[in-house]
Amino acid sequence: MAVPTSSMAPRVVRVWHAHVDDVFDGPGRLARAVARLRPAEQARYARFRHDVDRRMFLLGRVMARAAVGDALGLDPHDWPWREGERGRPEVDLPDCSITFNLAHSGGVVVCALADCGLVGVDVEARERVKLERALVARCCGPEEAADVETHGDQWRDRFLQYWTLKESYLKAVGLGISVPLDEVCFRIDGEPRSCFRGSLAGADAGWAFDLTTLGSTHYLAVAVSPVGGTRPQFVRLPFPTEWMP
Repeated sequence: MAVPTSSMAPRVVRVWHAHVDDVFDGPGRLARAVARLRPAEQARYARFRHDVDRRMFLLGRVMARAAVGDALGLDPHDWPWREGERGRPEVDLPDCSITFNLAHSGGVVVCALADCGLVGVDVEARERVKLERALVARCCGPEEAADVETHGDQWRDRFLQYWTLKESYLKAVGLGISVPLDEVCFRIDGEPRSCFRGSLAGADAGWAFDLTTLGSTHYLAVAVSPVGGTRPQFVRLPFPTEWMP
């Protein structure tokens, strides 16, 4: 297949988002989406124990295929998808500059799309209750931990902001949480700024990060690898229901 031309501006990062309840509003739409999965994807879909997890996986597949297809001017199922060496999803076309990443939490699914380097995305539901205070010391650098402590009863919210930023970077580079998270550090005072330390000092040079909320229920973070020049523009877009099968 010849490499199609991307319709994306090189310094714009598109972040599509939707809640499963808003797109799977009837059994017919759900069944049509499942039918479009590849056999391996259908098997994976069936292995999820909880309905919301099945639907988040399904919406992630639909969203990524539609978003990338739209950017390349292709039918959602006419471009090849592969899992990269470290499990990061990739467009399997030679010399294709489009990169994408998926995340989901609490019924919300997001897909980040870029034509300016590697991209990673994470979304976290603010209502998460299984957050132990010990995570702060284990996952945060000294400045981050001190900042979390200043938020009193709202420490979980602040910690989740740092966690979401850290995850967005790890997903962009295809690394797991074996990376020392207390070295993947940020300052959150307006626009988030990275300040990696220890063995990762300098690895964040030129990276751009974005942190925001989706409604009042989720934190969303995006990481984009260095491309030089001005900061990319991060554009959040509701996923069009007409893109559903």
